[in-house]
Amino acid sequence: MADANGIAKQFQPPFTVKVLSAAKNGEVVEFFVESTKIAEERANVVIRQHEDFVWLLHCLQTMENVTSVIFPPLPDRPMTSLQAAEKKTKKQVGGKPSILVGDDYGVNCKANEKFLNLLLSHPRLGNSSVLQKFIREKEAPPRVKVRRGIFGVLTKVVDDIRVSNFKDSNQDFQQTRVSNEENIKDMKQAASSFQKIVDTQHRISNAYTEIYSLLQQMAVDHATPVFSSQLTSPLNEAIQHASELSNVSATNSQRSLGSTLHLYAGYSQSQHDMLQKRVQKAIELDGAKRNYEKAKPQKKTQAENDMRKLENELEVMTSLAKPELERFNRQRILALQAGLTQLADSEIKNSRDAVAVFAKSCSCVQQM
Repeated sequence: MADANGIAKQFQPPFTVKVLSAAKNGEVVEFFVESTKIAEERANVVIRQHEDFVWLLHCLQTMENVTSVIFPPLPDRPMTSLQAAEKKTKKQVGGKPSILVGDDYGVNCKANEKFLNLLLSHPRLGNSSVLQKFIREKEAPPRVKVRRGIFGVLTKVVDDIRVSNFKDSNQDFQQTRVSNEENIKDMKQAASSFQKIVDTQHRISNAYTEIYSLLQQMAVDHATPVFSSQLTSPLNEAIQHASELSNVSATNSQRSLGSTLHLYAGYSQSQHDMLQKRVQKAIELDGAKRNYEKAKPQKKTQAENDMRKLENELEVMTSLAKPELERFNRQRILALQAGLTQLADSEIKNSRDAVAVFAKSCSCVQQM
């Protein structure tokens, strides 16, 4: 769309969305989704489950006007099982913990909020009636499980192998495909490695907590001058703050760069799927061209019509894919820049807080 001067306008989403909170209801987690229409003040709140988000994405992907769209990846299912809680606790605490990490759905809320806002800000999805009903109507969509059977999985694997060996005649798209295959591996590795850093920060925080508890116990068991409150008080205060700062650092790392890396690891796979569909169309066209060349006179017209139809479809997919890739690459760069900036800002603040606390503790010890 362009204005009177012929300058293209950037799409403005019709709604803003916030996922306010989440609560466990039996075996499911319910998310409280607040939406506000642009230029209006009154907000609307609906309750949605993870299966509702799955159904929303399925409905959007099966619409007729979504050719060459790179869809945001579906957020992770929230953790509800005991086994998942034990696995998470082991990563963040280590060893065989006696107490499990409590339910904290803040990360899931942020991921779902980002997912919805990415859909709303997409120029070809933002005005979808399906999407707007999802964030506005009190009644949840039909909770029908979206299943892909073993046959569908095997078909996709075979198609991916077949398509991967096809060399695109369009060099730009061919290079994009090659680059994206490398990017999928790199982004997954980066997200996994950064998650290990976050888990380590949590473990450091828990280690400080254990040291604090041991010092408290030693002060009780050994009432000697060495463990006097005059010495242990500033030390304990410093250890408490160290534990809190490590925990805050882990949380901020996850919510800034960690969530961004995880998001775009999934987004790279979505880009792969979009490019695969275009290549599949190109393979169909090559087959149609061969059929046209081999067709008998009485079938020549039909073969030509089939070939022209596929040519037009491929041309449409290509014309839509170019601006979609440009938009996506710009969005990815800005998101990674923002994630790095947020991480740096939080680390600087944490470091300053740590210096202030430890300087105070050192001063207390020196005055003894």
